[in-house]
Amino acid sequence: MSASEHRRRLLKKWSRTLHIYLSMLGLLGIFFFALTGLMLNHPDWFGLSTPRVTRVEGAIPPQLLKEPDQLGVVEKLRQDFGATGAVDSFETDDDRITVVFKSPGRRVQAMIDRQKSRVEVLRETRGAAARLAELHRGTEGGSAWRLVIDAIAALQLVGALTGVFLWCLVPRWRPLGLAALAVCAVACGLVYWWFVP
Repeated sequence: MSASEHRRRLLKKWSRTLHIYLSMLGLLGIFFFALTGLMLNHPDWFGLSTPRVTRVEGAIPPQLLKEPDQLGVVEKLRQDFGATGAVDSFETDDDRITVVFKSPGRRVQAMIDRQKSRVEVLRETRGAAARLAELHRGTEGGSAWRLVIDAIAALQLVGALTGVFLWCLVPRWRPLGLAALAVCAVACGLVYWWFVP
């Protein structure tokens, strides 16, 4: 066997191995994003359109509101009023502080009256289905979740590229593989051209 033939077989073997195992890992990502994509396209089917809102009132220690102590206020809202998620905004006026927390499928807004040291907390949730659908978007999931999305995307890209590469390595499959790739690309282009406003 010549050196070039040996390299070709080795390349084919490693491409096949990479394709198989990365595709298997990537299938979990495909399943998740297919399911949550369907949920986002049809929010009424999954009850995502109507939020459940709960309202809680209480007191905040006046010493936290004078300056105000942003960290102290946020921690008090988390500890005593069940505020969850990342702080999206913290707005301070002379008589009011408004704090908004966001996480996938949830929003918490706290309105604090600085003179009376009273707080009203509105918790808005759309349930577990909405949480999953929001994770699809990746906007409220935080930096760790965005890394997971990037890893899934990288797995899919490598799986797709090794698949195309394997099609092209086998001479009798090459024309069919390239034709299928071309037909799919043209079909996607036509759907975009005709149906996307």
